[in-house]
Amino acid sequence: MLDEDGFIETTTQFSYRDYGVTPDREDDRPDRIEEEFTVEAGSIDVRLERHGHTFAFRALADDEEAARVEVSDADWDLDA
Repeated sequence: MLDEDGFIETTTQFSYRDYGVTPDREDDRPDRIEEEFTVEAGSIDVRLERHGHTFAFRALADDEEAARVEVSDADWDLDA
């Protein structure tokens, strides 16, 4: 997450192993996917959900969904 001046305020990392998938590519890094949103909130949290062969990244602002990005295994060349 970036603050209002564009500086990194917080980061979150997830491991493929935690979700039973492995990358099927040499560099072991997926293409970056960004979703820009602006919100005034007392708290912001990033949650990751897994549904079938799709990851859903959810940005929550004061426990309300502010942004959502879904990425399929095929988008990131992952093997289940």
